[in-house]
Amino acid sequence: MSGPVAVLGEALIDLVACGENLYGAHAGGSGFNTAVGLARLGVATSYCGALSRDAQGRRLSADLAREGVDCTGILLSDRPSPVVLVQADSAGQPDYALHLAGTALDDAPGCWSLPPDAAHLHATSFACTLGAAGAAALASLADARGRMTTSFDPNVRPAILPDREATLALLTERVALSDVVKVSAEDLVFLTGTEDGGALIGEWLSLGVKLLVRTEGARGATAFVDGRQVFVAAPPVAVRDTIGAGDSFMAALLARMAEEGRLEHGGLDASREDAARWLAFAAQAAAVTCSRAGADPPRRAELA
Repeated sequence: MSGPVAVLGEALIDLVACGENLYGAHAGGSGFNTAVGLARLGVATSYCGALSRDAQGRRLSADLAREGVDCTGILLSDRPSPVVLVQADSAGQPDYALHLAGTALDDAPGCWSLPPDAAHLHATSFACTLGAAGAAALASLADARGRMTTSFDPNVRPAILPDREATLALLTERVALSDVVKVSAEDLVFLTGTEDGGALIGEWLSLGVKLLVRTEGARGATAFVDGRQVFVAAPPVAVRDTIGAGDSFMAALLARMAEEGRLEHGGLDASREDAARWLAFAAQAAAVTCSRAGADPPRRAELA
């Protein structure tokens, strides 16, 4: 791959329940997790996002730098860091209580300044969908179109999104500017009322998406590519929790594609065999994350 992957999306503090009325503070957020996941898999990565000047924002910046992520695209904010309370249920599925109003996520430029040598732009979650940050992400995807490959992960959080129709309109704008899209079965339940989401997936593919992946939790994932479907089962794993698993999946998917030179502009044509190989690698990364507490993506040496 000739240049780095630039990542847009939230970085925040996850307060994860670890006992009765006890919470552990962890760096997190979809943008943060994906950037760390890419870097740990050996991909040159740049993070672009607004981080607070407070102690937690400094921690997020330091953690990104420690993982080898380029932080020159960070916008410093005088607002406090966003916080999310995370409580996993008996099946390890996380419930999120997001505290975002008046935080650093309210700050964003009109369009993010990406590394001049960036080969791919990935946008993820509500920080790329809502408010000033969402508008900046949309402008950045439009600016990147034709110069580099692009990807989008809606990572739907219904509690902070508008109604279904308005959310669909926002997401579809971003999908239309993306070569690769990942959407979870859980996302599709909110967006369409079904885990399958077949009609919506067909609509999004018609917009020019070259690879669309529907993740299906413990079952596995399905890729829609070149008019065909490819299903890959998830590897068996003892689940600790699923926090950050989707971000690890996305990071590994992009990392494997980057390793094969498929994130170069114009190089995204894929066969069913390609998609199966990429999904298997991504599913393995997500399984490792599920096996340990919190959003802790694997390093390259941990994956076969």
